[in-house]
Amino acid sequence: MDTDIDTSEPNTHAILARTRDQARYTWNNTSLRTLCAMRHQLDRLTPAAPCIISRPKHEGPKLAYAGLRVGHLNVLQLMEQRRDAMGGGGSFVHRVRTTWSSLRAGLFPDADMVIIGGERDRIASLPRIRSFIAPFRIHLVLDTSDGLSNARSRISKRERWAFSRNQRYHDWTLVEDTSKATLRYFYERMHQPTMSMRHHDNIRTESFDVASRAIMPHGRLFLLLQNGSAIAGVLCHDTGYTLTTRLLGVLDGNLDHYNSGAFKAVYHLLIDWACQNSIDQVDLFGTEAFVAKGIYQWKRKLGPNVKLPPNHFHSKRLYLYIRNDTPEIRHFLISNPILEMATPKTMRPVYFHDHLHPPRVDIPAKAGLLEPERFVDLDAIFAGK
Repeated sequence: MDTDIDTSEPNTHAILARTRDQARYTWNNTSLRTLCAMRHQLDRLTPAAPCIISRPKHEGPKLAYAGLRVGHLNVLQLMEQRRDAMGGGGSFVHRVRTTWSSLRAGLFPDADMVIIGGERDRIASLPRIRSFIAPFRIHLVLDTSDGLSNARSRISKRERWAFSRNQRYHDWTLVEDTSKATLRYFYERMHQPTMSMRHHDNIRTESFDVASRAIMPHGRLFLLLQNGSAIAGVLCHDTGYTLTTRLLGVLDGNLDHYNSGAFKAVYHLLIDWACQNSIDQVDLFGTEAFVAKGIYQWKRKLGPNVKLPPNHFHSKRLYLYIRNDTPEIRHFLISNPILEMATPKTMRPVYFHDHLHPPRVDIPAKAGLLEPERFVDLDAIFAGK
């Protein structure tokens, strides 16, 4: 096939790789309706539903994820992490073949709980026995349109007090820097080490080329200064009315900057900056719809609203099917409340319990725009009531 690209040039492959990365970033994150509609159509037409079955090395339920491949990286890994926290001790995984037609017929993978990710119309076609429908991802969005005083008032009292105490001691300041040299310093000395420290082998982030060529041209880079030196930073996408946090990090991934409150201070001072610069909202970006997840628990203290994502994930859902009644799956569900779709546009927390274990309301879900919680009796679920 004829092409006007000279593949003999030594830098051609690098240029193609950068172009591919930028296109992938736009494809995955754009809120343009045309591209989202294209993604929706492609993701709802694929007949295959690739499946991974994961069983623990020690204790815990056997889990399976099927459907959209993106869920293999985030949803299944999160579920495995939550299982490991119960003593799972790592995972053995294997892949199996399945199709959407098999899933619609109730031919589910052999696991205690089956999680299926797909477009909402496909999810709606699955059997509803012992099942729950959750958003595929959620965004936690802070309203900054009504001024700094109101934005701060929505932050939890304890979180406000802790930040004020730490700020008096460290006197942090947030500055903006748009230079490419500073972006590289932030990426290599802050973002990458922090991601490696937090996620180890499961690190998922964007390349420097994506950060510099896809995010920065429409974004802002902020650095947190302490005694004149940058110790943390955040790269945001800026639409003019929404500031979305994309890449974050602390210097060298040093845990001291978490313990001092510097990492949290980035968020507090970003809220201040947004209010002072007529930004309507700060989008703290996406996470999975599991209440016990650390990111959800921390960010909800800043007073956000829980919303469906503005990108192609807006139309995607998770289907959770409880296949087997075992002590392990009961423990897992009770320890991991979820957010389910209460209506086509709203969500609510779901707390599981049984005759031996009360609902884990000590894992709070409270956040703006959520419907009142629902309590699910596992005894009744497994009795078919």
